[in-house]
Amino acid sequence: MFFNAKKDWKQYMSTEDEERLNEILRKTAKHRGSYRNADDVKIAQLWCTILELRKENLILQSKMKRIDDVFDAMFEKVKKQDAEREALAKSLDRF
Repeated sequence: MFFNAKKDWKQYMSTEDEERLNEILRKTAKHRGSYRNADDVKIAQLWCTILELRKENLILQSKMKRIDDVFDAMFEKVKKQDAEREALAKSLDRF
């Protein structure tokens, strides 16, 4: 009776990690039609998972670039204000 029991390896993960894994699996399931028609379903499923993770990574990179651009613009503005303040102080010193 014990020999037929399947091991659920996910039960040994933390709850948070199991939730994350299940979310990835749900996203991968969108490609079920593709990987079920593959010769090696498991490998095709892994590639679909990699594709979904890559999509997430590209979204994060895009958001980080926007944030980086905002910070760059802020720093440029601060540098310009500092330069103007310094020029004003020099002109007042000459006066």
